[in-house]
Amino acid sequence: MAKTGAGVGQQRAGPAEVAAAAHPVRGWDRKRTVVLARLAFLVPALLYVAFAFALPAVYNVILSFERTSPATIANLISPFAGIQNYKTVLLNSTTQDALVHTAIFTVLSLLFQFVIGFGMALLFNMRFPFSRFARSLIIVPWLLPLLVTGIMFRFLFQLEGGAVNQALLDLGLVNHPIDFLLSPHWAFTSVLITNIWIGIPFFAILLFSALQDVPTDLTEAAILDGASGWQRLTQVTLPLIRPVIEVVFMLGFVFTVKVFDLVIGVTSGGPANATQLIASWAYNLSFQQFEYGQGAALNTILFVIAMLAAPFYLWQARNTLRVG
Repeated sequence: MAKTGAGVGQQRAGPAEVAAAAHPVRGWDRKRTVVLARLAFLVPALLYVAFAFALPAVYNVILSFERTSPATIANLISPFAGIQNYKTVLLNSTTQDALVHTAIFTVLSLLFQFVIGFGMALLFNMRFPFSRFARSLIIVPWLLPLLVTGIMFRFLFQLEGGAVNQALLDLGLVNHPIDFLLSPHWAFTSVLITNIWIGIPFFAILLFSALQDVPTDLTEAAILDGASGWQRLTQVTLPLIRPVIEVVFMLGFVFTVKVFDLVIGVTSGGPANATQLIASWAYNLSFQQFEYGQGAALNTILFVIAMLAAPFYLWQARNTLRVG
């Protein structure tokens, strides 16, 4: 009876546990099979990451410390240059302009993308006819390849026959066509507008998803307390979706600071390097001026700038898990 009473609170072993206990060697083989199966699924992903990301990144860093030329680039090892490539590229006036352009481009892009994207998210959060169809259309700019979008906007902004100039002339806003692509100021503005157009869907969709998670009872309680629409937005909605806003800004920063295809498609970095960003200028150094070491050094600097978002992301993810 004592044995029976002691065993009442114990959980009965399943067939697999009983079989493993009866045959310890077979149980060990089963565990080893599970581990090998997991590794079999993990190894292809690790090989892809190593081949597509790790090896190019490591080779780029090595190349940035070498003295390279078209004659030596075919060799795996070139003469060591120390930090000379970094000194040369950072003292270059075009590099300094590209750093300033990238900073302005990133800040203005994120600002306008957030304001317009959040406004569209608030609109989609309301009920109106064909709202689902409108949400499906807003994602189209994000799906297009950046190079295709750049070429498309190049045709829109061109001097002769461009749709933008034609619309401005028809509306009477200008008396003669604007040379968007050959004027340094207008060329940078054209690239900026193109990038804003591309990034709006990213902000709109993610912020709309965050708005869907805002409890309706809090909003209704704020209405009963007499809160205005602006007060509900700033004191109820924004504090609740602040973690999502921070993550969206972080991802938007990473996407924007390394923009390359867009610049190549719209202006190719011109006129007179007025629209060169860090990524496009690094490409120009490496594959047009054949200064591979300097291009690799600038790419390494760009990688470090993009990686500045990693600590913030880890901190934000940890806070989100802690709250959850």
